[in-house]
Amino acid sequence: MGQFSVEICALPGSILNGNQQTGGVKSETARQAYAEALEAARSDMSFLNITYPSAAQMVAGYAMLGKASRESMGIMTAAFGAPLKSEYPLADKVGELFSAAGDADGDDVSNGDEYRAVISGGRAAYIKAALDPDLRDGKPTEPVAADANRTLTVGIVLYSGFEVLDVFGPVEMLSYVPGFKLVMVAETAGPVASANQGISTMADVAFADAPQFDILMVPGGAGTYQQLHNEVFLEFLRTQDKGTTYTTSVCTGSALLAKAGLLSGRKATSNKAVFSLAVEQDASVEWQKDARWVEDGKYFTSSGVSAGTDMALGLISRIKTPEEAAQLAKSLEYIWNADPNNDPFAIE
Repeated sequence: MGQFSVEICALPGSILNGNQQTGGVKSETARQAYAEALEAARSDMSFLNITYPSAAQMVAGYAMLGKASRESMGIMTAAFGAPLKSEYPLADKVGELFSAAGDADGDDVSNGDEYRAVISGGRAAYIKAALDPDLRDGKPTEPVAADANRTLTVGIVLYSGFEVLDVFGPVEMLSYVPGFKLVMVAETAGPVASANQGISTMADVAFADAPQFDILMVPGGAGTYQQLHNEVFLEFLRTQDKGTTYTTSVCTGSALLAKAGLLSGRKATSNKAVFSLAVEQDASVEWQKDARWVEDGKYFTSSGVSAGTDMALGLISRIKTPEEAAQLAKSLEYIWNADPNNDPFAIE
């Protein structure tokens, strides 16, 4: 939380500048408020500074979200023998504008509404939307040519040894969504052999010729092991991820995302039978053993094989509505496990 406030206060005035007609927070005011809050917090946290050196920064961060937030934090710090006795007048004032109900950039759209509009793009997208008065609900104030109902291109990544159900379970669901265009992509265009089923699937396009995908899906399978050492494959994931709205994986596909460095510090899951494979790729990931699928910002990762179909419906639920996802599952006579935390195959 303290780091979040540091990020806010480090933003240039061109981003955090407020709207002269409706208010908002000036960049210099935010910096002053945080500096004042940090000084007060260091005084209040003097008892805990040696044991918890970041305690003051955390308190200052919560203070920047308003008086109610600071008082809630004060209840906890008091239990540790460090009640918040200092005054935080400037933080209390600007904190109301930084709260969920506030309007930090003065564009008449609350921070909470802007959060819900852009959170799929991660924290950076939210900070920009909440603090830039030229964005409303995460979109420029002036309408742009892009249609909100534009086609979303879904890139299904293939490689030798992919698991068939990892690919075609989600494909069956995604292919019925209006506005989705599915494209099979591989390092080389043409037939790509599956893991154990003895069938091949045609890759429509090669990595080098692929468009920027809105949604990227990486399946698992026995071929995962080889791709973990394929820098061309991993670099393709990194490059595409920079422009995706959603990056997803099924089964051991999350090991590939982790190896590419895309899941660092995030929550994710993988196939329970070879869970350690994913963990070995990046220990900084918060690997979830008990999860059918996991959502963290724009990243969706599923457990083994059949879980990818549930995850795909979860993604459809996010992009469209839960009702549309449920209706699609029903139309295909599929019993959707709609609760990502309901994992009947969790590791004991």
